[in-house]
Amino acid sequence: MRNLSFCGEKWDKRYALAFIIALSCSIICGIVLCRFVNYNYYLRNLADEYVYNVFNFKNAQIVFPHFLGDLLYFYIFFLIGYFTKFKYVSLVFVFLRGIFFGIYTVLIISVGAFSGVVTVIFVFIPATLISLVLCYACGEFCPKCDKRYCLFIPAAVALVDLIIILLLENVIFRVVIIIV
Repeated sequence: MRNLSFCGEKWDKRYALAFIIALSCSIICGIVLCRFVNYNYYLRNLADEYVYNVFNFKNAQIVFPHFLGDLLYFYIFFLIGYFTKFKYVSLVFVFLRGIFFGIYTVLIISVGAFSGVVTVIFVFIPATLISLVLCYACGEFCPKCDKRYCLFIPAAVALVDLIIILLLENVIFRVVIIIV
């Protein structure tokens, strides 16, 4: 019986190590590139709006673009892992996502000061890291599922990630704001 069963023992350790190395290098590159991007007013306004929306609990303006991006990334990782034998090609998308993660993290901190630091620590970093772990899981384990359900699994994983982001923003962040 192969319905939604995962082989926990047969995951590729070299791919996981390459995933972590690509993510680490891209985050460092994103932090370094932020010095050059800091003069772009569009990105500065985007970071300012992100902090504003998190503090005012406007979920739709944060969650919907994140959901669409996650859906795109999950299907990219799934399709690369399912239809090709070259799952290391997906590391290019990990590298791009890590660069944007590093740039946005530095921009949110620089634009928002203390509120930016709180937003990054309790909402942005956990949401992005959870999303990247789920990207890895989609690329590694979804191709091993039953063919009837495999096309719906990335969408279900995106919904799970959406629920996690809502919990981060509406439960954990509100508790932190009340305490601080």
